Amino acid sequence: MSDSIIRVYDPNQDRSACVRIMEEVGWGLGDHKETGTLWDSYISDCSVLVAEMQGEAEAWAICRDGDMRYLNQVLPLGFITGVATSRIARGQGLALRTTASIIAEAAERGSPIARLGIFDQGFYDRLGFGSLGYIRLSTIDPSSLRVPRLTRPPHRLTIDDAEVMHACRERRMRWHGACNLTGTGATHSEILWEKTKFGLGFKNQDGQLSHCLLLKPKGEHGPYALDWMAYETSEQFIELLSVLKSLSDQVHGILMADPPHVQMQDMIETPFRTLRSREGGTFDMKPRSNAYEQLRILDLHACINAVTLPGETVQFNLELDDPIADWLPADAAWKGIAGSYRVTLGSSSNVEEGAEPSLPTVTATVGALSRLWIGARSAASLSISDDFRCAPELCDAIDRVMRLPRPITDWDA
Repeated sequence: MSDSIIRVYDPNQDRSACVRIMEEVGWGLGDHKETGTLWDSYISDCSVLVAEMQGEAEAWAICRDGDMRYLNQVLPLGFITGVATSRIARGQGLALRTTASIIAEAAERGSPIARLGIFDQGFYDRLGFGSLGYIRLSTIDPSSLRVPRLTRPPHRLTIDDAEVMHACRERRMRWHGACNLTGTGATHSEILWEKTKFGLGFKNQDGQLSHCLLLKPKGEHGPYALDWMAYETSEQFIELLSVLKSLSDQVHGILMADPPHVQMQDMIETPFRTLRSREGGTFDMKPRSNAYEQLRILDLHACINAVTLPGETVQFNLELDDPIADWLPADAAWKGIAGSYRVTLGSSSNVEEGAEPSLPTVTATVGALSRLWIGARSAASLSISDDFRCAPELCDAIDRVMRLPRPITDWDA
């Protein structure tokens, strides 16, 4: 819009309007003062841009720095933790333009990747994002967990423990794709958002919180919702499951996602019998799977250089389209990563500018390439569902090389 301005958030000028937007989109606490406290925690240590219309902020986008594990490396990450538009500014492209600008800022700060959660598929594809894999959610009967009885009481954790809980999350066991967010506000605001949430955890011999979980209760018998678990060893993971089992005398169901690289069905006694007996009820265990996280490459060289996979090598030309350019201001320093490249993938991967006539060619959007790079989908799959085109033999060669673990971000925001 010609009469809108995207600029850095000014707390003196914009705080009240941004809090109002939180209330308008249903993310507030129902009280302007309490939502204001939540807002301050939510954006602490973050970059915030607002879109101003007629002198007032009517949209905002928030980016919190962090990092992501890629194979055995850790890469900087720009985590888009929130985007919202007021009731009077919908359908005018403000959310996309503001988000594009804050992504460009993250790229200029040196983040080679950006990640966000989606309200539906398709919207952020216009900024070059591609979906990650399915997250499997189900309601389990905690009494059916195949874990030992709890042998020691956990510590009660509240919002006053947000700093040590956040540090515990940062130290947790991480696999390919797992993200960390910088700043205690990332955990503090999660707890503040729902006042009934509570944490339980254990300390090591040095008095440091070593493993913990965060739960949201519901009524007397649940189902409770497990927000997250943080642990450094498999033994600690089992002890946290024992904590859930210890609640089963009162709580009949706990809604949770499968933990990284664990199928919860393997941890439950008679899963199908229990599923059938509860079908259609309050504690129905029927699982559901959705892909509600997306990722995109911001620095192609840094991301391709991180690919170190044993076995054969594949080389190809890459004609890359990046739709984010359509949403960036004309004077933006970073304009996306569209272009022509020569890509080598294997034990030592790299990318160079320009095409080599003797090589086969892949034509793709940055969203499709990002899904391939992180291991969310194979080249063969992308050639069906996404804008990813190449000869079938090249598709097969890429998939023989890009054998990556399933990426799991393990941090919802």
